[in-house]
Amino acid sequence: MSAVARPLRALALLTGAQCLFALLDATGKALTVDMGVPLISLARHAGQAALMLLVLGPRMGGQLVQTRHPWLQLWRGLAMSGFTLFFFSALFRLPQAEATAINFVAPFVVMLLAAPVLGERVSGVMWGGAAVGFLGMLVLARPGCALDGVGVGFALLTMVCNVSFQLLTRKLAPLENSFSTMFLSSAISIVVSLAALPLQSRWGGWPAALDTREIALLFATGALGAVSQWFFIRAYVWSSASFIAPLLFMQLVWSTATGWLFFSQLPDRTSLLGIVIILGSGVLTMVY
Repeated sequence: MSAVARPLRALALLTGAQCLFALLDATGKALTVDMGVPLISLARHAGQAALMLLVLGPRMGGQLVQTRHPWLQLWRGLAMSGFTLFFFSALFRLPQAEATAINFVAPFVVMLLAAPVLGERVSGVMWGGAAVGFLGMLVLARPGCALDGVGVGFALLTMVCNVSFQLLTRKLAPLENSFSTMFLSSAISIVVSLAALPLQSRWGGWPAALDTREIALLFATGALGAVSQWFFIRAYVWSSASFIAPLLFMQLVWSTATGWLFFSQLPDRTSLLGIVIILGSGVLTMVY
């Protein structure tokens, strides 16, 4: 945590990041109808890197790629690229609210790992909240539910990447320049996306032709990714991972709203119960 904690500032930054994340997810989901995930991932990370070079390159120069912790940066970049590939794959097969809810078992895991990995205090209430949150995930992805099994698998892989991403973000936030961390993660994700492009035909296919709407959405993924990532990193500068982790559950609200607004998709009653359990346990953990 930073020398002087600013929880309200962290909350404001995190809320901004969450709204932009929800819009980014909706944009990616819309694009998966027309093209495969590796190309979307490449556009998302290349757009972010290009925007950073344009805005920050003249001022920062070589500082954008400077790091004193190359291995941590490498692992964060790999976690970020895995998150993008797996989550967009999940969004192709699942409604946005349900895909996000399964992924949001990750904050509970972060809370539990904050003590051994980051040296932060984790209370008994947080352990209880983690158990209830996991129960909510089981209700949501219950046997016999209408959710696509492959989509659920992609969402679970996203969750694993998300845990690593959050812990590494927290670890690097006080140690490295946040812009350098963002740029290096984007550069690594570009390499991973390029490596996945040979699988494009089997991972959603190539678009027949890119129209103006699709080009605009591809550019939007880069811009939304850049701003949301910066907000997210700065939030960790001003507070601890164990403070921020419960607040991440508000993402479920924004994801449900954008899923309804853009795709007219709302969870059924049982799925909504699972989402409410996950959201409620996160909020109660935050309060107590």
